[in-house]
Amino acid sequence: ANTKAKAAEVNTKLIAADETRSNIAEKREQFRPAATRGSVLYFSIVEMSLVNVMYQTSLTQFLELFMGSMEKAEKASLASKRVSNIIDTMTYMTYRYINRGLYEADKLTFILLIALKILVSAQQLKASDVTLFLRGGAALDINSVRRKPFNWMPNDIWLNIVQLSQSNKFFSNIIGDMIANETMWKRWYEDNEPEQMSIPDYEQTISDQSHIGPFLKLLLVRCMRVDRSILMAKEFLRNTKEMGAAYVEPVTDTIEMVYNDMVPDVPVIFLLSRGADPTDSIEVLCRKKKLPPPAVISLGEGQEPVAFKAINAGVVNGTWVLLQNCELGLGLMNDMESIISKLKPNMDPNFRLFMTALPHPDFPLGLLQMCNKVTNEPPAGLKAGLLRSYTPGVMVDQDKIERVDTAQWRQLLFALCFLHSIVQERRKF
Repeated sequence: ANTKAKAAEVNTKLIAADETRSNIAEKREQFRPAATRGSVLYFSIVEMSLVNVMYQTSLTQFLELFMGSMEKAEKASLASKRVSNIIDTMTYMTYRYINRGLYEADKLTFILLIALKILVSAQQLKASDVTLFLRGGAALDINSVRRKPFNWMPNDIWLNIVQLSQSNKFFSNIIGDMIANETMWKRWYEDNEPEQMSIPDYEQTISDQSHIGPFLKLLLVRCMRVDRSILMAKEFLRNTKEMGAAYVEPVTDTIEMVYNDMVPDVPVIFLLSRGADPTDSIEVLCRKKKLPPPAVISLGEGQEPVAFKAINAGVVNGTWVLLQNCELGLGLMNDMESIISKLKPNMDPNFRLFMTALPHPDFPLGLLQMCNKVTNEPPAGLKAGLLRSYTPGVMVDQDKIERVDTAQWRQLLFALCFLHSIVQERRKF
């Protein structure tokens, strides 16, 4: 009787265990999309280190973002809604964290890489579509393809169109459509802003493709008007359901925002560019916090012992240290990881370590991966430049606006900021 009772009990427990296992498996599957998005984001970050050696991010740093997004994402009783909230929060948090440490020229590359990887992982695009976007018709030879029927079209554009018709099923009849409606296509091609015009023969069918419509338009503009590709890429990001306007609007990270995210044992590296030096803003923030002025050491020959001494004093006294031009003190940089881990147990909570450096191929990877990275470049675009000028903690704050209580003062201030933004934009010319 005992054996029978025991067998029945074991059987009941096995059935319960089986139910629990299937419940866990079901819940795990519900949250799998969040893990997939995490994997897409992490490998996009890793690939950015091929663009610039200084763009190094460790898995530990990414996991902090991943876990943080779970905390910050809006709670929901429905699992599908909760997963959607986690994915949106995680994507935006990762974008902001990495975007802060990228040079202006690479910011669009990063967010475009994420968007394309998301669409490929969702099987809405194929890897061949991304290859076509990157290469166009560069692999074709003008002598081995169909003869070009239009005098107004350059050879390289014709090769792009031939490749587009061969590689993408949606555009398989584009050559025939262009021949049948040449006048409209020529007008579209020669327009100053073709991305704002209706695409002949294809506007409605592209609009009907809700998921990949923006990419198809980007592909066509890239093949026919490479000069408009960057503007079209921003439009693509704005109109893609998985991304949105938040990813292309200009954002400015002030020194205060950087400081708020800092902890004593994680230094911040400012990646330097021409005309961008964070020293003044760090000193101003230090005064604002009513702390002693930071110890500023410009690295170079014989300065490493001075820097080491300043770090030790800062750790004990809870003061700030700023090491400039760290690419000139690679000996100290190689030891920095072990120095920080040794000093960590006795570190004053007010201690902060800032570093500035130009990109250098021999900069230690371990240090880059443990640090937070920030660039201090002026943003691209007149609107973004003006917004940055009016960001508190950068140039103009409420105190400066109200310093002289007349309308003329505010107009003068605006004119100065406007001129400043124009001059910044003219640097490339």
